[in-house]
Amino acid sequence: MTLPSPRRRAASTYRPLRRPSVVLNRTLQHGFARLVASEALVDIGILARVAAQSWVAYDLTGSSLWVGSVAAVRAVPSFISPAFTAIVANRFDHRLLIASMRAFIGILAIIQAILIGTGTMRPWHQMVLTLFTGLAIAIAGPAFLVFLRDELHPRLASRASVTITFAHNSGEMIGPLVVGIIIALAGADWSFALIAVLYFAGAYFILIVPLPERNSEVSYHHVPYLTLLWIGMRHVRRNQPLPWLLAVLAATNLFGIAIFPLIPEYAIETFQSGGLGFGLMTGTVGAGFAIGGATVAIFGLHRSRALIVLLTSLAWAAGSIAFLYSPNLPIALIILFIMGIASIVWGNAIFSLIQTHTPHSAHDRVMSLYTIAMGLIPIGWAVGGAIATFTSNETALMISAIASITIPIAAYLSSPTLRRS
Repeated sequence: MTLPSPRRRAASTYRPLRRPSVVLNRTLQHGFARLVASEALVDIGILARVAAQSWVAYDLTGSSLWVGSVAAVRAVPSFISPAFTAIVANRFDHRLLIASMRAFIGILAIIQAILIGTGTMRPWHQMVLTLFTGLAIAIAGPAFLVFLRDELHPRLASRASVTITFAHNSGEMIGPLVVGIIIALAGADWSFALIAVLYFAGAYFILIVPLPERNSEVSYHHVPYLTLLWIGMRHVRRNQPLPWLLAVLAATNLFGIAIFPLIPEYAIETFQSGGLGFGLMTGTVGAGFAIGGATVAIFGLHRSRALIVLLTSLAWAAGSIAFLYSPNLPIALIILFIMGIASIVWGNAIFSLIQTHTPHSAHDRVMSLYTIAMGLIPIGWAVGGAIATFTSNETALMISAIASITIPIAAYLSSPTLRRS
């Protein structure tokens, strides 16, 4: 009988010790794939729902103000009840809570599809359904952050972050485009039926994520917004150019995005392109987001990031004015694509500058202000819609262009520290 070699004997001896790592590795891969599948489906659903809601809002009322108001209502729970939503996220199993909230949004989408299909949909129905959807998102948000941090193996954390970001950027392009096609071919009710399917599928995939380990002692603690504002503002005042950067971010998000609530009206009234044109317009902006994000991910940002903020702000302002005078849909699509690229590059440059100039000890507090400033985007939809309703679309887009370039120019000229960044 031939005896096994020493190497084979060692391999045989230690094989049982390697089995747990092999099982763990397979578990990680399966869990990662299912987590990404869930997020990709939900991201498509999120952007599809935003597009469908804006279409239905304008179809019901013919008012850009209502389009913006519906968007603003979606964000209300995130501002009013952050402490409540964080407490809910801490008291329940995170994975089950995320799945439940996604399934709940799917149910709300089915209700909206039935109301639209039967012709019984009213503006107040949409407002209530949007409010409950925003509440579900606000509850699921803290739970998902904890789920990623505590349940996903550290080895896959960075990979998950990059992949989920890519899924979100892809959803910005795919979701609105698919919604527009469905609206044109079958009606808005079927677009909400698709959104329901996406959310149900996202809930299913998150439920079957195998968990390699669980840390039940770590929880998400949410500091009230007023406390975050007070503590964060103290740090911001001491560190130039953070006040200017946050002012640029807040002013643009509040007054510089009037184009979004106006897209349904331009698709229907100006270009006479219906749901398909609407889907192409919103999908083209999303394509710009995706291309811009991929470009930044591959090539990075130029070291003169303050100059990038200034130039992309100028591109966005010019795009707003050019869109106003677009002679036809193809030209408008080109403008929207360029604006999408400029927007995502601008956002990455702003975020990078804030990160660079924030002391490590104050990072959490300053980033809380960044989160609040980003949360102003739905409010900016309402502001843009209101200006267009009470004045004109031309005035709204002009004000948007002025607001999106004035503060960046003032910041660049007034802050030597920013100019050196």
